[in-house]
Amino acid sequence: MSSPPRRAAALAAGALAGALAAALLTGCQSAASDSGERRPVTEELSILMSAQNQLYYPPFLRDEPTGPQDNAYAQRTRALLGTPPRLDLNHKTAEFFRQDALGSSPLWGRGWLVPLAASGADGLLNDRDAADVRRMRTADGWYRAPLPRRAARSQPTEPAEPAEPAGQQAKNAYRAAATATALEILRAHGGITEADRRATLPWLHKAAAHPGTLSESADVARGLRLLNAPVPARLAAVTPPKTAEFTSLGGKQRYQALLDAYQYARLRESAGQKAELDPEVWGTVLSRNAATFSYPDLYYATFVAKAAGAPAAALDKARDRIRANTLPGGAVRDPGGYLGSPEASFYALLLRGLSGEPTHDGRLAKALGKVATDPRAAGDPATRLTTAAAAALAGAGGRTTSAAAALCRSAQVVPHTVTAHSAEKWARTALACDRAGAPAQAPRTTPWPLNDAERVTAAATLATGLADTGRPPRPARWVTARQLRPWATDPKRLDSVSGYATVVRAYLLAGGKADAPLREAVARGIDARRGCPRLPNLYRADAEGGCDLKTTWHVWQLKKQLKEQYGTREPKQNGPREPKQSGTQSGTQNEPQGGKQEADG
Repeated sequence: MSSPPRRAAALAAGALAGALAAALLTGCQSAASDSGERRPVTEELSILMSAQNQLYYPPFLRDEPTGPQDNAYAQRTRALLGTPPRLDLNHKTAEFFRQDALGSSPLWGRGWLVPLAASGADGLLNDRDAADVRRMRTADGWYRAPLPRRAARSQPTEPAEPAEPAGQQAKNAYRAAATATALEILRAHGGITEADRRATLPWLHKAAAHPGTLSESADVARGLRLLNAPVPARLAAVTPPKTAEFTSLGGKQRYQALLDAYQYARLRESAGQKAELDPEVWGTVLSRNAATFSYPDLYYATFVAKAAGAPAAALDKARDRIRANTLPGGAVRDPGGYLGSPEASFYALLLRGLSGEPTHDGRLAKALGKVATDPRAAGDPATRLTTAAAAALAGAGGRTTSAAAALCRSAQVVPHTVTAHSAEKWARTALACDRAGAPAQAPRTTPWPLNDAERVTAAATLATGLADTGRPPRPARWVTARQLRPWATDPKRLDSVSGYATVVRAYLLAGGKADAPLREAVARGIDARRGCPRLPNLYRADAEGGCDLKTTWHVWQLKKQLKEQYGTREPKQNGPREPKQSGTQSGTQNEPQGGKQEADG
């Protein structure tokens, strides 16, 4: 697969250099404590820890596909390993892929869409694409990539087409890569015409007569094959990259060694000749790094390993990596690229504390500290408050309390008067203030009618918010069990799992009974929403959505309340509130199973 010279390399160089620097050196850190004590909730949530910023990220991201470039390389890797699955992308995903691809580059982006469209995905390429690509052909027959639309918008003074790389060698490599990519696109949609062949073949013959860099030669050879022309023996007569001392190379050198081996293998394949590569070396590189490579790098390494004749077990590692990250419909996700957030980290720590596990986490506290001191990352006051609360739970100390105190006094951050419209904001920010060690003042409120789902949920949120922050229930005494029971026993009347769990909690706080109709309603409205892949103990936000940390916290609070108040068969929880300190805590751990912990590989 052609790409702009060094573009894909630059995007992935950091990750690949690090991965290759660790080739033949494997290891991982456990989410469990240094003492060896099992902490099932902390361990389960560890898959949500962002490799980018060391914060927890929302679980729903695991249900979202990564971008078109990654998916293109994943699909080509599947093709190397066997028949790629048919892609069944919904309209929203297909539109995202196309817009993102063309926004990145009208040429290279369309090249990413080729393997996706070839796998059955609709709405990615059309007749206009072929016409647009042909307009990129120069009078000499090679192709040039115009400036991406997004770059054109942000840099209106730039010329319509970007300047070519400096130096003739770089220019030749750029032209060859662009030409091979353009021909791939034309072949994929509408086919390469005789006019296309006549326009470009002479330039390719000229380029083949004077071989340049390995990448240029590989792209020239690919272009010739796309035009059904033979690859000259002189072009294919290259010396294999040296890999005998691969393990002694530094990270950047290993990266370059992989790129060289990939271009060499591409060139030999186009010429119909076997690549002279060491199967043991490249099989080891793939098997040791398949789990951490970026998708482009995974493709390069798989291509090289297969060309070298590496053992099937090494190729299986690439297959396992893609299989583990394939979403319904065939697109792939990239957990390694997800960014964590203070809010997700706050609720993850609340869950750890609610299950009786320590919340102090030095690495997470450090990451939250970086967010707190970065004006671009800290965001609005509510985000700064959530950051301070999460940092306090993680053990950051008194600095976070002082940072939160002023925010918690502000009516702009924590409403002093709670209405049906501000109840959710008040409960969220009051909880953050409480956990940050800077409790907000007791709210004022005027009763509102409980005549629709929104107002009922708001009243329940007020009642449970008071309980969660240790406040007397006086402001919510007008919310009665009699008013809430029709809603607590009929989950279909409420839109979300968290809203329904909140209503049931408020009903119980108001003196409602956990009788058979209520328990059956909870089973229908909540228990059926439990579990997502590799997160068996979290709860989904609704019937269609993915798992959600905040929803899970509301459900676990309800389960704890049912157990404590009525002795129903729910997992035991440790205390009425999450501990603010992480010291050694007693009691049963992990809400999900109370005993046996589910696992998903």
